Amino acid sequence: MVYSFLLKGKEARESYVLGVAEVFRNCKRFLADDYNVFIVANDNFNLYPTIAELAGMQIVNQHKRPVLNRTEKNRELAYCETIFHIKEHGG
Repeated sequence: MVYSFLLKGKEARESYVLGVAEVFRNCKRFLADDYNVFIVANDNFNLYPTIAELAGMQIVNQHKRPVLNRTEKNRELAYCETIFHIKEHGG
């Protein structure tokens, strides 16, 4: 596995998608049959639908929320994160 932080651009995003999908697949064996998973992410590149699909999961709902209490230097830029509600595909 190539670590996505060593890559740039499209190659990094593809590596991230494959890596996170693999983590989700590995976690499924520890989840209840009718599980609900909630993931909070800044998904600017719309990667999580593909990640869920590759992991055999589906996003059943998502909610965008603003991040109001930021610690970074550039606090003036609007920033939102998405809460993804994920379940077993077809579940």
